[in-house]
Amino acid sequence: MKLKDKFCNFLNGLVDSRLNNTKKVTTSYVALFLVLSIFAVSTFSWFTIRDTATIDSDPFSLESAAGMRVNKGEEIRNTITVKQAKLKEASSVDGRNMFFPVDRGYGDEGQSVDTNEMKFREGTVGDKNNGYIYSDFTLTGQTGGQVEVYVKSYKVQVHNRNTNKDEVYDGATHITVDNNSKPSTYLAYQNPCPIRIAFIRNSAEASTVIDPTAIIDNYADECQAVSSVNSLGSATTTKAKGRSFSDYYFGTGAPLFTLDGLKSQNITMVAWLEATGENCDAYEGQDVSITVELESNWKDMEYVTFVDKTKGDADNDQDTELRWVGNAGCFLVMTYYDENFQNPKSVVMSESKSDGKKPIEWIAYLPKDKITNISFMRYSKVKEKIKLDGTNDVEVGRIYNVWHTTAEVNTWIAANKSGNGKKAYDWSLDINKNGLQTYRTDDGTATGNKENTYYAVHGNGYGDTPTVAENVAPCIGYWGTKYANSSGGSVEPTTTEQLPITGETYARADIQIDYNLWLNEYNSYNGGGGLRNLLSQDVLVLKAVFDSNGTETAYEMKPQGGGDKCVLSKTSVKSGSRLVRFDLYDPAKEDPIIRNYIVPTNIQHTFTESAGSNEYIISYSLVNQGSGIVEKAGNWEN
Repeated sequence: MKLKDKFCNFLNGLVDSRLNNTKKVTTSYVALFLVLSIFAVSTFSWFTIRDTATIDSDPFSLESAAGMRVNKGEEIRNTITVKQAKLKEASSVDGRNMFFPVDRGYGDEGQSVDTNEMKFREGTVGDKNNGYIYSDFTLTGQTGGQVEVYVKSYKVQVHNRNTNKDEVYDGATHITVDNNSKPSTYLAYQNPCPIRIAFIRNSAEASTVIDPTAIIDNYADECQAVSSVNSLGSATTTKAKGRSFSDYYFGTGAPLFTLDGLKSQNITMVAWLEATGENCDAYEGQDVSITVELESNWKDMEYVTFVDKTKGDADNDQDTELRWVGNAGCFLVMTYYDENFQNPKSVVMSESKSDGKKPIEWIAYLPKDKITNISFMRYSKVKEKIKLDGTNDVEVGRIYNVWHTTAEVNTWIAANKSGNGKKAYDWSLDINKNGLQTYRTDDGTATGNKENTYYAVHGNGYGDTPTVAENVAPCIGYWGTKYANSSGGSVEPTTTEQLPITGETYARADIQIDYNLWLNEYNSYNGGGGLRNLLSQDVLVLKAVFDSNGTETAYEMKPQGGGDKCVLSKTSVKSGSRLVRFDLYDPAKEDPIIRNYIVPTNIQHTFTESAGSNEYIISYSLVNQGSGIVEKAGNWEN
């Protein structure tokens, strides 16, 4: 055997430090050095190396780390793209430690037995991109402050050998139209697929595991993933459940990554086919492509608002405003398409206003130049069994209603103008003799004045129906308050996060709460546990106070992580406002403010007007000195 081959075999026994955080630091550095040395003199047919690749998003850059590799090609912009890879069955709790079945333990009649009866081996470096996808990349901030990196869109496409069709998971329900110009049913949902994607920052942090087939976390599938194996190959399993990409959507979710100043952050993306998940055999060895678009710059985006003003579908309540969109815990997804009503991008909308019992308004980001081919879809938060093919039950996230803005929407409505569908046709003409708007403009034309608020005023006439084709028939609504015969009135709705007008800006802030911080008179209140516990259980509330030319305004912050941090999401404040204080409230008291935590003058931040690309996250710590004092945290400019 050649010396180089022996050397390669030796390296195959080493595991990257980000995949196995039990390795010693010194060993990790040696392994990394040796791997880089081999890359310099060797060529492997199943991966490529890209030294640099930049993106078009102003606040951060994305480039490949040494050893960017995916078995059939890789390109990096602000988009991570994997093309036509093939996955073997593997199992992992977090994407760090991979295990591969060596004995499926098939029982009678070829049926697979439980995971604990299967045999596994631990993965090695040789399995990377030869069994699961492993890709390194580097994110670098381009500003002096913190930069949040979100998911703007994603698409996972994988071939199903059982159906001989490609399944596409992109957060959207793919509604097709039949030859009679009616929205159809049978391609609206995808079959289950246990593909998982993990993002790993370093060995000290928990990885972020995504189930890309789930629109929301409730839809994510739980499985018994392998966490370790013994010398005989017997597995120890742990319940594992991925999160949805919607948790990290640009504009409505939390950042997937946070960059500190100009520092670079090395990240590993891992994707695998979870062997213990449902329907795994259908995808093993089949082509899979993955696209994840990242974003941190919203200067070309704007908020749109969906307002529930719905009336009933039944004859006795079709003139009564019932506001039923938010009933039964339903949620909304906004989907927008290209000029051919293809290639959808979706975002789960954020609830922004409630009537005290349920949400009645939702918001989401939309590209400023997107004025047609937009749909709002109402989903159940729990999966239901429906007959996708008219015969067989499949458990899916159920879609109940759709409001479309597209060139064909009035044709689709007219195609259903029989039976209960005639109600929707009549309602559309009540709004305007030409029917619904085909653009989100005041007059419904491509040249009209753009509108940012959509009013849903009716369903589609079918009411509560189990028939999928009737669920996806177009519902009735309009953009703005000036469309002929619209009933929205002259006042636009007020949401918690409106677009800033001239002279306003967005404010974001967070404050870390010291775990030792106690309040004497509350030490035993509601079970005690210190200030963190009281905030996490909503016994106490922390508000950020802004001063604008002597006028103070307080905004409620939301606790995270058991109360260890309180966060103020993107909130519109007057340009020039300073964050001067954090007030602690006890809502049960007649005089609710029980503490004032003053922000020292030298670390007060002034929020200036910006299009979004120069915003910073302003971070503080509330430390255990006296009754608690505020200190600056992170590298941001005052």
